[in-house]
Amino acid sequence: MVRVHTFLFIGLFFLGACASGMKDQLKEYRNAYASRDYVKAAKLLEKSKLKKSPKSALLWHMEKGSVSLAQGQEDAAITHFQTALDLIDKLYTTKVSSKAASLLINDPSDDFYGASYERSYVHYFLSKSYYSRYLKTGNKLDLQGARGTILAWDTYFTELQRSASSKTLYSTDLMLKVFGGEIHEVSEIRNDKQISLQLYKDALNILHGPGGIFSIFNSKNIDYIKAFEKEGKTPSSKLYVSTPAYDDLKDFLHFKILSLTKEIRGSDFNAQVKTLKPKEAVSKQASAGPGNVVLVLEEGLIPEKTGKPFNFGIKGAIKSVDNSGAQAFIATVGTEIVTAFAMNKLGMIPERTASPGSFIFAHDVTRLAVQEAAIEFELPMIENVPLVQRLQMFILDDKGVVIQKGPLPVVSENGDIARIVLEEDVLARYVKTGTRVAIKHLVAIVAAMKVYQSLKQGNNDGDFLAKTAAMATYVGAAKGIAALEKADTRHWTTIPQALRVTEVKLPPGNYQLAVAHYVGEKAPEAPTKILGPFQVKNSGKEIFNFKFDL
Repeated sequence: MVRVHTFLFIGLFFLGACASGMKDQLKEYRNAYASRDYVKAAKLLEKSKLKKSPKSALLWHMEKGSVSLAQGQEDAAITHFQTALDLIDKLYTTKVSSKAASLLINDPSDDFYGASYERSYVHYFLSKSYYSRYLKTGNKLDLQGARGTILAWDTYFTELQRSASSKTLYSTDLMLKVFGGEIHEVSEIRNDKQISLQLYKDALNILHGPGGIFSIFNSKNIDYIKAFEKEGKTPSSKLYVSTPAYDDLKDFLHFKILSLTKEIRGSDFNAQVKTLKPKEAVSKQASAGPGNVVLVLEEGLIPEKTGKPFNFGIKGAIKSVDNSGAQAFIATVGTEIVTAFAMNKLGMIPERTASPGSFIFAHDVTRLAVQEAAIEFELPMIENVPLVQRLQMFILDDKGVVIQKGPLPVVSENGDIARIVLEEDVLARYVKTGTRVAIKHLVAIVAAMKVYQSLKQGNNDGDFLAKTAAMATYVGAAKGIAALEKADTRHWTTIPQALRVTEVKLPPGNYQLAVAHYVGEKAPEAPTKILGPFQVKNSGKEIFNFKFDL
C-alpha cells in the first residue's frame, strides 16, 4: 500500500513539474504576443508542452485561435475557435455531469475547463474571425457566421443563468451586446437593425444595474457586490457612484440607441430623447443617424492568474480520511490529541486568519478561518488588475490633421471580470479543495505522530529527538503535498484586458487613429500615440479593429 501511494505521489509530482514547465513556456509566448511579434509567438506556442497536453486541449485551441487570427489566418482561427466551442460543449454536457467527485484529483492534473469568462470570449473571437474573413472575401456567409456566433454567445449566458450550479455575478457581458449590435448593423438588413437596437438597450440596462459590480464604472463596487450578494437583488443606487468611464459608455449607448432609432423608427426619435435624457451634444450627433465607421480597440492583455494561499482547519477533515491505518490511529488517540500534536509539536498554527487583502469576498472566507491546527493551500485568483485609464480618441486625415476627437469608452474590463469570476470560484471550491489537501496532511501527521511515539516511548529525555524526527517526517511529506497542490493557474493569456468601442461618420478616404490620456477630468488637446491607419470605402458600415498597450 505504501509503495502504491509512493508511486502515485511521484506521478503527480511529475505532472506538477510539467505544469510548471508549461507555465514558463506560455509566459514567453505571452510576452511575444504582447510585443506584437506574432510569428515568434506562434513558433513558441507550437514548441510548448501545451500542444502535447491532452488535459489542456481547450486552452490549446483558444491560444492557437488567438495567434492565428493575429496573423491574419482567419481559416485556421475559425477552425480552432469552433473546435474550442465544441470542446466546451463536450466538457460541460458530458464529462462534468459524469465526473466522480474524487478528492485525490489535483486541479492542475485535471482537464482545463476554462473559467466562465474564457468560455464566453471564445464567441467574441470566433465572431470577429468570421467578420475579418468577410472583409477579405465579401462572402455573406461569413457575415452570417459572425451574426450566428453572436446569437450563440447570447445563448451561452442564457444557459449559464439557468444552471443551478453556476449562480454568478457574471451573468451577461456588455461586449456581447455592443459588439453584437454592431455586427448585426453591418448586415444592412432592417430586421437585424431592430435586433441591434434592442441589444444597445440591453447594454444600457446592464450598465445601470449589473455594471455596478465593476470598479471601472462604480467607485463603490465592492460595497455594491457585498450588498448584491447579501440581498440577492440590485442594491440601492446610493452604492453606485458612477465614474467618468460610466459616463463615457452611457453617452455612447445613448448615441447608439438614438441614432439607430432615427434611422429605422424616425417618428420615435423625440420620444426616445425624452426617455433617455441624453446630453444635448449626444442628441444632436444622433439626429444625423448612425456612423459608418466602428472602431474596436483591444487594450493590453488580461492579468495573469496566481496562486493565493488560504488556511483550512484539519479537524473538520478528519471524518473524511479514507486511509484505514490513519483512521484506526486517530480513533485510538482521539481527534483532540491529533490536533494538539499538530499545533504543539509540528507548529501548525494558522497564519492567515485576517482578511485576505484585496479579496472582494473576504468576509465569507474569513468567516471560515480557523484558530485551531490548520494547513495551507492555494487557489487561483487575479489580484493585481492594472488601472485602465480614460482615453481621448483622435481621427487624423491623410495629411495628419485632426478632424474628429472624443472619449473612447471602455465596454468591458476583462481583468475585473476575471477577478470577480475567480473569487466566486474560490468560495465554491474552498471547502472541497481544503478538505482534500487536509486529508493528505492528516495522513502525514499520523505518520509523524507514530515516529514521535516510537522514539519518545520509555525515554523521558528523548522529547527533543522525537520531536525533531517527527518534524522531519512531516515536513518531508508536506513539501511533497505542497508541490502537488499548487493552484491551477492555466488560463487564456491572450484575452485583452479591456475592450473599447466607438463609432464615427467619415467620408471615403485614408485615416489614422490616435489616442491620448485624460489628465484628471481634462481632455487632452493633441494625440500622443498613433495606433494605426484605416481606409473608409463606399461600401457602408465597417468595423475596424486595433490592438494597443499604453
